Amino acid sequence: MKTFFRSLWFLLFSLSAASAAVPGWSMKPENSHAQVHVWHDAPAEGKVRLLLDVTPNEGWKTYWRTPGDGGFRPVIAWEPQAKTQWHWPRPVRFDSAGFSSVGYDRRVVFPLDVATDERQRLRGKLTLSLCSTLCVVNTFPLDINLATGPSAQFADAWDNAMRAVPPDNGPVAVKSVAADNDTLTVKLTSPEGWSQPDLFPDNPTGVNLSPPQTAILGDTLTARFNVSDSQGKPLEASGLQPLSLLVSDGAQSQQLRVDISSSTTLWQIMAVALAGGLILNLMPCVLPVLGIKLASLMTLAESSRRQTRVRFLATAAGIMFSFLVLAAVITGLRLSGAWIGWGFQFQSPWFIAAMVLVTWIFCFSLAGLLEIRLPSTLSTRLATAGGNGIGGSFLEGAFATLLATPCTAPFLGTAVTFALAAPVHQLWLIFLVLGLGMSLPWLAISIVPGVARWLPKPGPWMGKLRLGLVLLMLGSCIWLMSLLVKEWGARYVLIGGGLMVAFFLFRCAKAMPNHKENLRSLVFGVLFGAGLYAFLAPQPQGKDDSPLNWQPLSEAALSEALNARKRVLVDITADWCLNCRVNEVLVLHRPEVIAALNRDDVVLLQGNWSQPSAEIERFLRRYGASGIPFNAVFGPAIPQGHVLPSLLSKDALLTTLMSANAATSPDFTEEKQ
Repeated sequence: MKTFFRSLWFLLFSLSAASAAVPGWSMKPENSHAQVHVWHDAPAEGKVRLLLDVTPNEGWKTYWRTPGDGGFRPVIAWEPQAKTQWHWPRPVRFDSAGFSSVGYDRRVVFPLDVATDERQRLRGKLTLSLCSTLCVVNTFPLDINLATGPSAQFADAWDNAMRAVPPDNGPVAVKSVAADNDTLTVKLTSPEGWSQPDLFPDNPTGVNLSPPQTAILGDTLTARFNVSDSQGKPLEASGLQPLSLLVSDGAQSQQLRVDISSSTTLWQIMAVALAGGLILNLMPCVLPVLGIKLASLMTLAESSRRQTRVRFLATAAGIMFSFLVLAAVITGLRLSGAWIGWGFQFQSPWFIAAMVLVTWIFCFSLAGLLEIRLPSTLSTRLATAGGNGIGGSFLEGAFATLLATPCTAPFLGTAVTFALAAPVHQLWLIFLVLGLGMSLPWLAISIVPGVARWLPKPGPWMGKLRLGLVLLMLGSCIWLMSLLVKEWGARYVLIGGGLMVAFFLFRCAKAMPNHKENLRSLVFGVLFGAGLYAFLAPQPQGKDDSPLNWQPLSEAALSEALNARKRVLVDITADWCLNCRVNEVLVLHRPEVIAALNRDDVVLLQGNWSQPSAEIERFLRRYGASGIPFNAVFGPAIPQGHVLPSLLSKDALLTTLMSANAATSPDFTEEKQ
């Protein structure tokens, strides 16, 4: 029934508009239901700016660019034909008798850009749809004398009118988009929170989006739209093209662009999480732990199938346990109102120091100088059950998970982003699948433990392999120590690192009498070199040897660059982010990329997330990022920004940077007469 009345409504409006457009038809002034005034600027470069001032009579309203269930938008027919770009002030919603419309019930000023070569006189006809208890069509002849010069104080009036037009950038960001049958779900975040929000979508051609059903949880607004065709029949939301969405809340408003193609389902994310967890085993951060496991696997070549199975099940359990601990920590922080990103634990110097200590202890374990044991009662119980070494295997799995967080695989970033924005139960499910994906190789060996028997037999060659693995683990320890330089100072880090390496070599000297003298000499050299460099080397002056002219990231710097119509590359990195280093070496520091980024119309803004930063966190949150590396390109054509993949490619970066100069997105504010 509603569809029938809506169709009848549109038919009546169409007939009214058609009759109003007949040449020679005019409306008597006393029947007019609105007052219209026009101010103009001086013509310049084939364009003239106008201010269309419309004041509906008491109890009447006119319509926005997407009017809803009734009416139609204002239209101007110029003679001769001209192209008009409308700038639409923020509207309000009118709900009555099951119908919903969008428009204005009081004075509204539309800024217009009219492309015309006319410099003397500009003529046209404005058609307005006006509604109260009934709906009518009013037409207003426009006759603008451009030869008299601009209207008084036009520049100030234009600036005031443009302040009522929602901007294309602001604090609101799209967190996630999901399409389920005929339902489109959009989640938005705002660092200021929400009071009484409303959303106004621009309907694609032949598509209607219902008024949204909204729910607020913290800083997240969830809006659900029902999608139908012009006849009211449900449509698949997944087939929608990117659409423009106006968000209004209190005195604030912002224009957003929603890409439905980025929508994903929970099952898709779980598949991505499984693949991402599996790929984590190949990340450089995990290689030291894999080395330990490889060495232990070789020692298990002569072990029983049961012993092999138990130890690898313990490693998988350690991985799963670590992911669940991370899920619990993130859940606690979310419930407390805090925002977290993947790898946030590396912002704490005490966590890094703990990781340094753990890697240092693992160096001793891998070198055969120390055996990791559980408490005696638990060790006895496990040993009698045939679980020798299960405690160390469990710790290996847990340690591998912690080391993996600073070098996240691209697939994992997608899953983590979804998890951090999802309900708590979905967050736990996704982190469980992540742990399952990373533990798959270990579970596979536990299921088929006979694979250990295919490995080469232990022999003298294992000594050289063990030495290489020890050096790999020691390198990880030194790398983690380097992350503490900014927090504790290079001098103290050098002294502490030198003492740790020297003590390790000293213990190795005691365990290897044949190399005792050489190792003791190496211990002395390490201590002397670290101490000499720590006290005699000049202190770093903070100079940046990057070939790119990076400026500190801030909202003010970004807005200033966009107002100057420049292109902007935003890069958020951290000292502990290995993927960020990969992006620098493979993409950002390539000669052709350097040449493109050093152009005069390109501004480079960089934020360092090595330590907590409220501004960087707000930036990441706005663009739905769960962690770093984060790279985005802004420009006159894409003021809202285009987020690049975590692992950059030269072609994607250069193409996006080039497209930022020319408008490529649909413009819902233009009409052609």
